Formats: sequence, structure tokens, C-alpha cells
Amino acid sequence: MTTISYVFRASSKGCGFPGSIYLRIIHKRKVKSVTVASRIYKEEWDKDRECVILPENNPLRFTKLEELDERLGDIKTLFSSLVAKLEKQGYYTLDDIIAHYHLFRDSGKLLSYAEILAKRMEKAGQERTADAYRTVAKGLVKFNKGKDIPLSQINASLIKEFESDLKAKGKQPNTISFYMRNLRAIYNKAVAEKRIHAKREKPFQEVFTGVKKTYKRALSIDEVTRLHEINFPELLQAQQPDSKEYGRIKNLQYAWKLFFFCFNARGMCFVDLAYLKKENVRNGFIRYYRKKTGQLIEVKVTEEMQAIINGFAHDVRKSEYLFPIICKGGNARIQYETALRIQNSRLRELAKLANVKQKVTTHVARHSWATIGKYKNLPIGIISEGLGHASEKITYTYLASFDHSLLDDANELIITSIKPSIVVANR
Repeated sequence: MTTISYVFRASSKGCGFPGSIYLRIIHKRKVKSVTVASRIYKEEWDKDRECVILPENNPLRFTKLEELDERLGDIKTLFSSLVAKLEKQGYYTLDDIIAHYHLFRDSGKLLSYAEILAKRMEKAGQERTADAYRTVAKGLVKFNKGKDIPLSQINASLIKEFESDLKAKGKQPNTISFYMRNLRAIYNKAVAEKRIHAKREKPFQEVFTGVKKTYKRALSIDEVTRLHEINFPELLQAQQPDSKEYGRIKNLQYAWKLFFFCFNARGMCFVDLAYLKKENVRNGFIRYYRKKTGQLIEVKVTEEMQAIINGFAHDVRKSEYLFPIICKGGNARIQYETALRIQNSRLRELAKLANVKQKVTTHVARHSWATIGKYKNLPIGIISEGLGHASEKITYTYLASFDHSLLDDANELIITSIKPSIVVANR
């Protein structure tokens, strides 16, 4: 049972000075007070009815106190609503009530509103979007000298200055776009929820929100082949089973398996691999929803994928997950992020082992699958659908450029095809 009441607290300076109104909350015999108003005199407060006394002969003071009385009513209604919601969820503490109040009270500001949206995203299983909202909100507030920003004060001038600051700090175009796109999403949601009115001047119209095509993130067919042909049995046989080097090679083999599972699964993202559960595999197919977009993907299990799954069967015999990345009882997101860092570190070692000069990360499997598909003349539409992209425009950013030699050969082929016509025309 939770009780909520207003209490007047006199000023420590004496009876001639205005005091404050506190909201007293009692829950499970614990008491906390929240200051909700100040500068009100003792004679202006009705202790028994817990309301403001409106003066009859002071119009200016009447207006201010009337506004205060309405605000106190709104605050009490908000608290009652929060308590009702928490009671439906089950167990809650006094600190939970206070925390929810502060969150809703400040929801007109960027950090608090971004946190509200982030919690919604997390409930929907979109942790990456939640992290993105928190990151960009903190970034803009840091630029604003650490002061939180009312949503209503987000304008074109502020956003343009923030973009210039990011450029001055050497941020790449796609990083700047990441900030701008997510801030724009937060702003648009605030407008849609009528927390603020849309401005005539669009805050994000003059800043970069596109995607610059990135190059050399994909491996060539030869490089992928060299990675694939690393002879782990031979490497392990050359080491003592209980040696440190033996353990290092086993870890690299573990990373190799995860990389090529992603590659075989049409460039599956590492985050989706980490969260795959055994129930996602049925009748020779893997069906899962992409963490990033929520899109349903269905992939046929190849022989190599099945062999990799079988190789991990003992490690996950008591787990609901397909791979030993996330364990029951811990924070799934933290476990995934830790595994991602370890995987990328091991992939750098694998690249050296295979004499691959290019930087290899978890995302390279995805880019490489797409680019090799392009070299094999697969239609962009097929590659796009295979990756689970919403549009072919996104797919183009994944595709590496063709080598100049191939482009020169293509140019020669085109020129040769029309040379007879040119000769005739010159005659």
C-alpha cells in the first residue's frame, strides 16, 4: 500500500519567509519526500485539505497560486498513475516510484526522453537502437557543455553547430550520419507524441544523414579461400595439448568456425549469431528475426554450417542457445559485446595466419558474401534479399569496388563491341 500526501515546510529563515511544498510518499513503512514547489507562505496553504488557499484581494498572487494549485493536482495525478502501473508489474520499491517520477518529469528534455525511448526499444528486443539513442543524446548534451537540452530547443542552428564540432574532431561522414539520423529519429518521435511542436525550419535538413559508400571492407575470393584453408589439425598436432600455444590455436579455431558460419549463413551479423537459439533451427533451415531491423530471415543449413553446429553441441548441451556465447543467468547484452571484442581480436590473428593483409572483423563476413556475389554476377536484388536489406540502396554500401583491372577489361569489351561501327562511320 502506497500513500501520497502534500506537506508544507516552513522556511528555515523564519515565519516571514516563503516555505516549500513537499510530496510525501510512504511505501512499506519507508518515507521519502520530493520538493515540488517553493515560495509559498504558510497562510496560503490549507494543511487539512492539502491545497492552496487563493487570496481574494490580490489578483497577481491569485493567478500564480491558481497555477500552482493546478500543477500540484497534475503532479499528484502523475504519482498515482505511476504507482498504479508499478503495482500491475508486481514488486516495486520506494526508489522505483521516485525514479519513474524524475524520468517523467524531465521527459521534455533530451536525455530523459532518449532514456524512455531506449527502454521501449529494449523491451522490443532492439538493444542496438536503445544504445544508439543513449549514445547520440549524451553526445549532443556533452557538446552543450553537459547541460541537458529541452526538446523544444532542438533547432537547425544547434544541430548544424554539433555537426561542425564532430567534423572538427575528425569524425567520419558515416559516424556523423549515425548521430544525425538517430537524433532525428528521437526528435520525430517527440513530435509524433506531441511532446513538442514541429518547427517550420527542419532541424536536420541541412546536415548529413546519408551513408557514404565504404570501400575495402570485403575480402576477395582468394583471401576468403586462404582463411578457409587454414589447417588447424596440423597446427594443433605441432603443439603440446596442455600448452598455452595449443589453447591459443583452439581459440582461433573457435573464431574461425563462428566467422564461416556467418559467411555460410548469407553474411549473418554476429549479433544475430550470438542470439540464435536451438529452436531457430527446424527441418534444415534457420529462421530468425534480425536484431537490427526485426525482419524475418530464413537460411538453409549447409553441410559446413551443420558440422559447425555439431561441433558446439557438447558446449551448449544445457543451453537454449545454439552457440556458447550467451550463458543463462548473465546479462545477455554484456556477454554479446564481450564476445564481439574477443572475436574481432582473434580475427586479426587469423588474418595474419592466412597472410591476409586486409583488416578482418565480424562484419567482413557479411561484406565479403555480398561482394563475392557481385563478382559472380548475382543480381543486386538477390544479394539485397539475401542480406535482409530493406532496399537495394543499402546493399550498394556493402559492395566493394571492382578491381581497376576488371573495369578496364570490361571497358575494352564494350569498346571492342562497337569498333566496327566506328570504322564504317569514318569511311
